[in-house]
Amino acid sequence: MPAGTSAGVRLFGEVLGAHKGALAVALTDQRRVTHEITVDLRGVHYLANSALEILVALANNLRPPQCLLIRSDPALALQERLSEHGWDDIETLQLLEAG
Repeated sequence: MPAGTSAGVRLFGEVLGAHKGALAVALTDQRRVTHEITVDLRGVHYLANSALEILVALANNLRPPQCLLIRSDPALALQERLSEHGWDDIETLQLLEAG
């Protein structure tokens, strides 16, 4: 669903590999109209690695000043998951974890 006042999407529940195509299309459309794309995962209790890979791929295809801002609950352990793959140093990917 749209993220509200900011460009991007807000997701809920489980984000599985089956959702990655729709997620990629929605976010790719957003990159044409804004510099900061927000993905709000605070309503997500499970994020498949394949869905995370789509977010990383999108961030890798952005050029500063564009960026992908991921808002997440710490329970998803995204900082650790990004670090495990060496994705935590992508300049165009920002993670905000808040409980």
